[in-house]
Amino acid sequence: MNKAGRLRRVQSRKVRLAKEELERIIELCDSIEKSGIDPFSVNIKELLQKLRSILEGSDNLDVIVLDAETLYKISLVIALQHRWLKERASNLFIDAQIVSAKVLAADNKSLAQALARSWRPIVNGEQLTRRMIIEGMEYFLSLPPRGGKAEERNLTSNLTYEEASISYELLQDELLEQRVKELHLELLNEKLGEKGVNYWGFIAKEGEEKKLERAYVLSFLISEGFADLRREPITGELWIIPYREKIERRTPASVAVTIKRGE
Repeated sequence: MNKAGRLRRVQSRKVRLAKEELERIIELCDSIEKSGIDPFSVNIKELLQKLRSILEGSDNLDVIVLDAETLYKISLVIALQHRWLKERASNLFIDAQIVSAKVLAADNKSLAQALARSWRPIVNGEQLTRRMIIEGMEYFLSLPPRGGKAEERNLTSNLTYEEASISYELLQDELLEQRVKELHLELLNEKLGEKGVNYWGFIAKEGEEKKLERAYVLSFLISEGFADLRREPITGELWIIPYREKIERRTPASVAVTIKRGE
C-alpha cells in the first residue's frame, strides 16, 4: 500500500472514531433528558473539551454535522441543569451535603431540639402512674357523701370509702417502699412449688380486704426486678418467681391481671 492509501486509511479511522465518540455523547445526553436523572451527573466542561478537540482535528463534513448535533444535545442538558436549579431554589431545597455538614457541626442539644420539633410519632403508649392514681383518689375522696354518711359512700363499684383511704395512704412514697421490702421478704420465705408461688394464693393470704393492696405492692416488686410473673398459656394460671437480688430483664413485658371482689 502506497503512502496516499495509508493516509486515507488513517483518516478514515479517525473519522470513524470521531463519529463514535460524538454518538456516545449524544446518547448520554438523550438518556439524561429521557430518564429525568440529575443533569449535573455529567461533566459539561469535559464534554465541550472533547467536542472542540474533535472539531479541530477533522474537516470531514459528516463529523462537522454530527458535532453540531452533539453541541445542540449538550445545550439541552445545560437547559435541564438551569431548570433543575430553579425548581429546587423555589422549593427552598437544601443540598444533602449542606444538611450533612450542619448535622456534623450541631451539638447534641440542637439535634435533640430539632428532633422534638419534627417528630410525629405514629404509635404512643399510656401508663397509669402512681401520681395519676393519687389524683384520682383525691378527687373521689373530695366528693360529698351520698345520704350524709361517709362510711356508706361507694367511690367505685368495688371500693368503699374506708378501703380507699387505706389505699390512699399506701400511695405515699415511704410507706410504699416499706411495704415493697416487707412483701419481698415474705415472698422469699414462701415455699416454692415446681412453678413458683401461686399468684392468687399469695395476694389473698391476708384476706379479701388486703387482696387489692397486696397485688398493687407486688406489681412494684415485679417492675423493679425482684420477681417475675408468668402465665400458663393453657390453664391461665399465674405464678410468681421471686429473686433475692434485683435482675435486669433483656426483654421486659407487661402482664395485665384483673382482680374482682370475691374471687
